[in-house]
Amino acid sequence: MGFGSGLASCWIAGALAARGFESDAFDVSNGKGYGVVIERLIKGGAFATGILILSTQLDLLFEYGRWILPGESDEVDVRLLSASVEVLNDIFFEAITLSSWRIYRASLTADR
Repeated sequence: MGFGSGLASCWIAGALAARGFESDAFDVSNGKGYGVVIERLIKGGAFATGILILSTQLDLLFEYGRWILPGESDEVDVRLLSASVEVLNDIFFEAITLSSWRIYRASLTADR
């Protein structure tokens, strides 16, 4: 599986776990406010982040054939640092993108 499809799978699983595809996840009409929208964003993001971290750990396990720790060697340290930066960047940019889209989508249901 490619990197992008694996990343998308994490965020789709997070949205499903947080019931982010239900109409209540976007409905702010009749004075409901953005509470449910934000709550489901946080729940889905936390779930997706957990899956992403777990899959990164498994990727490192399969790459080295064992659990690795910082300080074992320069090669391991560089690999752990690059994996950490990738995960943090993925979390940050996906959170910004998906949160912006969900809040915009919810704003379309607001009473005008």
